[in-house]
Amino acid sequence: MSVNGKPLMPTKPARARKLMRDGVAVGRFNKLGMFYVQMLIPVGDKTQDVCLAVDPGSKYDGYAVGTSKGVILKGMAKMPLIAEKIKHRRRMRRFRRCRKWRREKRFDNRKHGNYWIAPSQLAKVQLRLKIVKELCKIFPIKRIAVEDVAYNHYAKRGGKYFSTVEIGKTMLYEALRAIAELITFKGWQTASARKKYKITKSTKKDLIAPESHANDVVAMLCLIYGRNVNTEAPFWYWQRPELVRRSLHRDKFQKGGVRPRFGGTSNGSFLRKGDYVEAEKAGKVYRGWVCGLPGKRKVIGVMDAFGKRIGQFASNKVRLLCRRTGVMWVNSYHI
Repeated sequence: MSVNGKPLMPTKPARARKLMRDGVAVGRFNKLGMFYVQMLIPVGDKTQDVCLAVDPGSKYDGYAVGTSKGVILKGMAKMPLIAEKIKHRRRMRRFRRCRKWRREKRFDNRKHGNYWIAPSQLAKVQLRLKIVKELCKIFPIKRIAVEDVAYNHYAKRGGKYFSTVEIGKTMLYEALRAIAELITFKGWQTASARKKYKITKSTKKDLIAPESHANDVVAMLCLIYGRNVNTEAPFWYWQRPELVRRSLHRDKFQKGGVRPRFGGTSNGSFLRKGDYVEAEKAGKVYRGWVCGLPGKRKVIGVMDAFGKRIGQFASNKVRLLCRRTGVMWVNSYHI
């Protein structure tokens, strides 16, 4: 990255270390956990033709950044699934309206406006745009390729709920066109390119590996440049932390009418849920994200990038590395 914050071409780790050693660059991290260097002196701003390919999916997305010489980065992201949470919130809201004292309904005095998108699709679109924007901050991306999803409503009558996906797709495309040139490919084009250039594809959709989703977007890069650009590249996995929001009411009646605290991302302590920390226990050091705040026991829960709790650590053994960015990550060196 230049002095003015303009993205430049990536460099080798050895050269980045020399630049920081000589005091002409400083190391930084973006919100996806990726390390980059920012120059402290003016340098040339000439860049190559860098493209970003995205494969939107219902549960997982694939990402790849590359040039005509090869792939620079491969990535995979797990999409947030909030449909069950929305159903549970609606059920609890209806329970409250059946009580003797309740607030009046207010859903009929609100307007959606000219453009409305379902919350389940909005969460996915926001996470996709967050990843794309963070990648565009450190890579000089000039074109963005997306695998276009479509449904023939005239020939098939089973796509009643696919309209919400199309609304989310329209919102995504409008935002991507404002960032760079947008190119769309059909699914059959990606599949034919994958077979032509002999790019492996796994049938396990939840496999945390490039073969599950990232290689599909690599095939799109091959279509853009007209040659096989599949090379070894760092692989990243991103996921949004699923934190419990604060709930004033519980599913069951609380004994004695006392509502204990449940959910929330802070309780007055220095750390907040979602912060990236380094914890120590029995002489071993762990890195993860805060999932439990200190209470009576004065311990802090830490989870890994997949949302699984690593353990509970004493407050004085936990050190903050990065404030919450809304994304958890793990790269190929730790998978």
